[in-house]
Amino acid sequence: MLVGKEAFCDYQTIAEAVEVLERLPAGEAQTLYILAGVYEENVQIYRSDLTITGIGEVIIRGNRYARQLDEAGEEQGTFATPTLFLGGSRLVVENLIVVNTAGQGPDIGQALALYAHCDETVFRNCTFKGHQDTIFTGPLPAANKHGGPFGGIHLQERHEICRQLYTGCYIEGTVDFIFGGAAAYFEHCEIRSLKSTNEGSGFITAASTPQGQSYGYVFDECYLTAAEGVSGVYLGRPWRGNARTEFVNCRLGSHIHPAGWDNWGNPANETTVRFREYGIADEDKLREQRVPWALLPGEAEAVPDKAQVFEGTEFWKQLPG
Repeated sequence: MLVGKEAFCDYQTIAEAVEVLERLPAGEAQTLYILAGVYEENVQIYRSDLTITGIGEVIIRGNRYARQLDEAGEEQGTFATPTLFLGGSRLVVENLIVVNTAGQGPDIGQALALYAHCDETVFRNCTFKGHQDTIFTGPLPAANKHGGPFGGIHLQERHEICRQLYTGCYIEGTVDFIFGGAAAYFEHCEIRSLKSTNEGSGFITAASTPQGQSYGYVFDECYLTAAEGVSGVYLGRPWRGNARTEFVNCRLGSHIHPAGWDNWGNPANETTVRFREYGIADEDKLREQRVPWALLPGEAEAVPDKAQVFEGTEFWKQLPG
């Protein structure tokens, strides 16, 4: 299938193509090509066994935000806002720029660019732009902070684990802009912190790794950069108490807070999280500055690799191209 503005394209919008894709027999691998252009759409894809390939500069742009009122006059919440939602398995997404343009501030709140409730999925050479909560990597925690269900986009398939590989991607945001429960591996990605209009610090990650899941977020040889004037950014804090986040041989800009990690106002989290850094420059100096409950393991300790993080599947070895 081909989406684009040209007359010879099968569909002019991504939504039109997705509507047809969802009706095709399950289990048959499909490929969706998208020609260069700006697509002002909020896209929801439930299908599995799908490759989505952008040709040229493909920008998918939405502007929904959490404080926006729904048809009942109530705030719609974080999980109703994504520009791109993916709910299936065995997906490859490449060469897309996915943006939430809602902005930031107390009247906006969270605004997702990507809601990745998907398993065995590869994102390659993609760009994700937003501010607070740019990327959510499913699954959701069992309940929200009030003990009730999360709202937002309906989930047709419940994944016990969401295994995702991000390779050569660019991700930007301000607060908790990579968050969720996935076992997600980021390699050779640029992770860029933007200036926040809110008072307080920035946070790159907010993992909610489920109890019993061995790995949450692993960043391998990634590059942590920042916009001008940004400082005091934490590597992460736990959205839930079992959070797992590890940085391996990454290059960190001077915007990273010396303490490195935050406990989200709950000292009890310090005994249950696993926050680690491997192969960091000026390691001896950092050991004196980092919070004592996060670890800078010694050189002899084995670092996590994709085979460990994605134990039980080899989807990451079977990339096309």
